[in-house]
Amino acid sequence: MKRIFLIALLLIACRREPAVIATTDTRSPIEVAYVGAPEMKVFTKADDTAPLQTTFLNGESISVLAKKGDWIEVRTVFGSGWAHASDLTTAAAAKAEEENPTPKFARPPSPVTQPGAHGIVYIEANVNDQGEVTSGKIITNTTGSDTLAEQNLAALKMSKFYPIVRKGLRTPFVYYYRVDY
Repeated sequence: MKRIFLIALLLIACRREPAVIATTDTRSPIEVAYVGAPEMKVFTKADDTAPLQTTFLNGESISVLAKKGDWIEVRTVFGSGWAHASDLTTAAAAKAEEENPTPKFARPPSPVTQPGAHGIVYIEANVNDQGEVTSGKIITNTTGSDTLAEQNLAALKMSKFYPIVRKGLRTPFVYYYRVDY
């Protein structure tokens, strides 16, 4: 009886579907490049209307697997995806950017207009590691209008920067903003 039960159990075990094994894209990269844009969107296909797969930030290194016109196929944690080749930069340019990063607006300040105003408003702003302006002060105002300078400061506080990444860590920074009238 035990023998029949073991044979039946063995037959049932052998009839199961084979396990599905996840595969990893093992292709060797044709190039290692760096993101030169503030952020690089990676799509499931080489098409801006395709679903967004992931996003890489400025300065991150990526493995390029293939090129197709203005598009590149890059390795991601999901396998691979497609991005614009124009979002890449060289290793030398990425190193220079990391040593002396250039802040870039994700949402620039709204323009403050004042017909007939002449002069300069110069503002110093503290930006946190998320790209948000946390404080600011007016350094120079030669327009003769304190209201105009305060409006520019308020507009700058509503703006947002792409985070600056150094050695893989987001870093706060000081930004100097100049408006000429």
